[in-house]
Amino acid sequence: MRTRGTAAAAAAVAGFMTMTGCGIVGDSEAVPTASPVPILPYTKETATAEIVSLARAGGLPDGDTSASGLPKGDWQKCVAPWMGEAPATEAAGAFDATVMRLRQHDWEIVSSHAEKDVTYRTLAKRGWKLFARHYTMKGFGPDQIVSLTAVEDGCDLPGQIRGDYEDPA
Repeated sequence: MRTRGTAAAAAAVAGFMTMTGCGIVGDSEAVPTASPVPILPYTKETATAEIVSLARAGGLPDGDTSASGLPKGDWQKCVAPWMGEAPATEAAGAFDATVMRLRQHDWEIVSSHAEKDVTYRTLAKRGWKLFARHYTMKGFGPDQIVSLTAVEDGCDLPGQIRGDYEDPA
């Protein structure tokens, strides 16, 4: 008797949910709506904040986001530089982990290769290219240099700067 009562109650609840449109069965009127949050433009400030955050999450120490020591000009408005030094024993792993995190945040690999003492990764996202470099050259002491520089598409870079960011291959 107890089984019949339980089965009857379950059937009544299932019938009620179907009739009320709770999304269990036959709820064909549910229409997905657009997100109320607008997609914001991807700016230099957005790129810089993302690079800084993902570099730290990847295990890299704090880096320099200034363009100090570089030629002045309007080109700096469309470039988001980051450069830091990491202990040689951790630099390669932190570089790879940072690139992985960038990819997890919609940066797509455009090119990837190594040449002599430099590992190159170029990624793209929302009208920007990110030039990631890991330098393993001797002579910097116990640290190795990592550079993560985002450049907005169409940015008019001076010749001497363009050579630093473009892929050599």
